[in-house]
Amino acid sequence: MTQTFKTKLMAAAFVPALVLAAGATYAAGDYKSPSANTTGTTATTPATSSSTQGSMKSGTTASADATFDRLDVNHDGKLSASEAAADPKVQAAWKKIDVNNKGVISKTEFQAHASDIK
Repeated sequence: MTQTFKTKLMAAAFVPALVLAAGATYAAGDYKSPSANTTGTTATTPATSSSTQGSMKSGTTASADATFDRLDVNHDGKLSASEAAADPKVQAAWKKIDVNNKGVISKTEFQAHASDIK
């Protein structure tokens, strides 16, 4: 085998594996976006994983967090009506959960009404 072929073969094997690993890390919430620190440089800090957080929370809160995170597809920390429509139980309880009638549900609102979603 030539060196060029070996290099291409290795890239073809490792690039998809790297993409899958990065996607799994992002989906698990183990990655926090880089943010500027006081010196003007950027730093990457791993976030606490949702499984670690879940062990310290009650079952209902952990379940509500997981449901909220699953539905918040654009990861803006709020659920829109279209995002909530992906879960029939959340959609049915929409008016009760959106107590301030802003058309979006915050994570705090969602957690406060977790028992209404069951």
